[in-house]
Amino acid sequence: MDRQDRRSIALLVAYDGTDFAGSQRQLQDRTVQGELEAAIGRLTGDAPERLRLRAAGRTDAGVHATGQVVTFSTWRDWPAAQWVRAVNAVLPADISVLRAQAVAPDFDPRRHATSRSYRYQVLVQGAPCPMRRRTHHQVDALWHEGPMAEAWENLVGTHDFASFCSTGSSERGTIVTVTAANVTRQDDERLLSITAISFLYHMVRRLVGAALAVGRGVLSPADFRRFLEEPGGSHPPAPTAPAHGLILTNVTYPAPWSWATSG
Repeated sequence: MDRQDRRSIALLVAYDGTDFAGSQRQLQDRTVQGELEAAIGRLTGDAPERLRLRAAGRTDAGVHATGQVVTFSTWRDWPAAQWVRAVNAVLPADISVLRAQAVAPDFDPRRHATSRSYRYQVLVQGAPCPMRRRTHHQVDALWHEGPMAEAWENLVGTHDFASFCSTGSSERGTIVTVTAANVTRQDDERLLSITAISFLYHMVRRLVGAALAVGRGVLSPADFRRFLEEPGGSHPPAPTAPAHGLILTNVTYPAPWSWATSG
């Protein structure tokens, strides 16, 4: 294939975000995008500006992913399975390509996404757990789990999330439609899952921080509702949960761009 005859490849990517300064390329710090560009460039000979690697969304430093979607441009005409094997062979151990697929040149992993799903993992126990310290936020106890779950599940719908975002959020506004939100209890874990078309900067971590405050009795359910009902109110900002409990689990797309992204 001529090097000018380029094609677009989409990758489903997982990573442990602990040692990354976020997903998006930065000049000095280690990032997921930087490692992917280095690995793919090693296989194709292309510089980052030639690969034009794009992701479905940004994740902060310390945030993990099991369902991040990226695309890049290449002259290599390899089958999907070969892309998976080849890229994984040159990636560091904290990033993995789960799937690969050729996509149309106009496929944009960010703009064409119809929803994004996150899961926040909470460990409820008194003693530290070394095996889960990188992937779970640990709390000693949650005394009010019923009100916490109710507050979280009532997020479904269209709300103004101005109280749950940080500076740097989208200029499109702070109105977000949440399509699913649930709390799952598994032994000593509490998994807070949420799906929306898009999210504001730090929105999920602030929602989790406020929900856990309800669970600990620091905030009342009425306080939680006030964050939504009075986005411009004088109440203090919602607390922010640590990054390391958060995972980007899935990104969905409509036809003609849809492809299997969930495991």
